[in-house]
Amino acid sequence: MHDLKSKISDQIDAMLAYWDKDLICRFANMAYMQWFGKTPEEMIGKIHIKDLLGPLYEKNIPFIQAALRGEKQQFERAITTPAGEIRFALANYYPDERSDGIRGFFVHVADITAVKKLELEREKLIGELQAALGEIKTLNGLLPICAWCKKVRDDKGYWNQIEDYFSKHSTLTFSHGICNDCINQHSREVVDKRPL
Repeated sequence: MHDLKSKISDQIDAMLAYWDKDLICRFANMAYMQWFGKTPEEMIGKIHIKDLLGPLYEKNIPFIQAALRGEKQQFERAITTPAGEIRFALANYYPDERSDGIRGFFVHVADITAVKKLELEREKLIGELQAALGEIKTLNGLLPICAWCKKVRDDKGYWNQIEDYFSKHSTLTFSHGICNDCINQHSREVVDKRPL
């Protein structure tokens, strides 16, 4: 039956382990090979959790101590694999509490890399959208405009050139030109007003 349990646990992608109160590994599945480069044979009864975790050990101490006080722990952690790949994990520490006290804790660490990458991508897109929205100024509502001179009345009752109004209330900039209708209509006026 023990071999069957080991075979089943070795088929699971999540890291499964048991650490006693002295922080010595008493059980580990094959997932540790992919995450830390250690087989169960290299870990069980031979390795202290500090030696396995390396630089992560200091970050995990509060969670380890809490688990050894009988408090279930859950936290996220970025782990660099032996191949140099950064993977994201959701770790759970379950205290092994018995009548004579806490004997250690069970560990379940699930790979949440795909979910975390989607979450980071979503946060990036939200940031980009917020930045883009911050640059967009929209005009809406009723805009009073003079029927003759085309000046626009602002909220304070002042009449402004349409170019000035839009420059203040949007990101528009204007360049001036003359349309064909105006050229045809006004070119005779310009010619007629030329000094002889």
